[in-house]
Amino acid sequence: MNDWLVVALIIGLASVSQTAVGFGAPLIAMPVLVPLLGIQTATPLSTLAGLLLSILILLRFRQSFNFRDVIHLLLATLAGVPVGVALLNWVSADALTTLLGVLVIGYALYALLSLQLPKLEHLAWAYGFGFVAGVLGGALNTSAPSIVVYGSSRRWPPEAFRTNLQGYFLMTNTAILIAHGLDGNLTAPFWRSSVWSLSGIVAGFLVGLWLANRINPDRFKRLVLLLLLVLGLNLLF
Repeated sequence: MNDWLVVALIIGLASVSQTAVGFGAPLIAMPVLVPLLGIQTATPLSTLAGLLLSILILLRFRQSFNFRDVIHLLLATLAGVPVGVALLNWVSADALTTLLGVLVIGYALYALLSLQLPKLEHLAWAYGFGFVAGVLGGALNTSAPSIVVYGSSRRWPPEAFRTNLQGYFLMTNTAILIAHGLDGNLTAPFWRSSVWSLSGIVAGFLVGLWLANRINPDRFKRLVLLLLLVLGLNLLF
């Protein structure tokens, strides 16, 4: 199968998950894109796809977005992003790929087992989770696990949970993409792959909207998590 078709298909599948259940795009895309394109192309490509997808989802569900819920997370994330992008030059690709696999598996198990942290009230938690999310987002475009765990611990309502995540990802993905540009990672393979991914983003968004109204969201979320578990294990073994 041609590389461009694989990129379009995996970005499309990731977009379906993000639109239907509010998460999953980078976690699904990165384990496949890294072996295919290399980590320095896969990370900004996944970031761009997430940015465009967040715009589409927010245009559809913007009424539930509450900027005050994410402002402290956002500030801490922006501080962590340059550290994460720099890690691409400081740490070997193999080590980062292993870390990606561990993160994907860890998040999948956390969600599948329905683990629940105590309710987090103190503002310091937002800065801690946000900074970690920024580092992981800059290096691997995997800020989602930290933010999902934080949002769950804050007991965000389901609709606000989905839109708060998209608003957060819109702003942080923009910052991450700028940081990659300044670091010289927006190369010709990135732009070529970005063109290939556009059809997958649009198709995945439309299919995700269609599925969201026709399937059991909990069952679909469980299927996504099982897929993440397989993808994470594939990175390690």
